[in-house]
Amino acid sequence: MPKGSCSQTTVVPTAASGSALEYDSSEIIRSRRMKDMVEWIHLHFADPIQLEDIARVGQLSRSETCRYFKQMLKTSPMQYVIEYRIQKSVELLQLQERSITEIAYEVGFNSTSYFINQFRKTMQITPLKFRREVELKNKEGIEQ
Repeated sequence: MPKGSCSQTTVVPTAASGSALEYDSSEIIRSRRMKDMVEWIHLHFADPIQLEDIARVGQLSRSETCRYFKQMLKTSPMQYVIEYRIQKSVELLQLQERSITEIAYEVGFNSTSYFINQFRKTMQITPLKFRREVELKNKEGIEQ
C-alpha cells in the first residue's frame, strides 16, 4: 500500500469455511456514515432540514455529503429528504382523518402548494387524486 494512503484492507479469518473475508475499512466508515445520515433523516423528516444538518451527522463537508449521496443512493441529500417525506405522506393520505394541508405540514413541508408540486413530480398524480383513487379501491374491495 502506498505511503500516506488512508485505506486499509483487513483480513478476518472465518471458522466455518476456513477461508478469509476481506473488507476495506474505509468502505465500512463510508457505509456507517451513510447509515447514520439516512437514519437521522428518517427521525427528523418532519422538522426543517438543511444540508448542513445532514453533513454534520455524517461528519462531512456539504460537498462531500452530496458526493456520498450521489455515489451511494444516486440522488442528492435534499431530494432524498423530499422523497422520504412524500413516502410518509402516502401512508397518511390513505387515512381520511387529515386534510392535504395538515399532512403536508406533518411530513415537513412548509407550503401546501410546494408539497402538491413535489408529490405530483414524484408520484405523477396529485395528493387529492391519489387519495380519491385509494378511496375508490377501498370501496371496490368492500363491495366484492
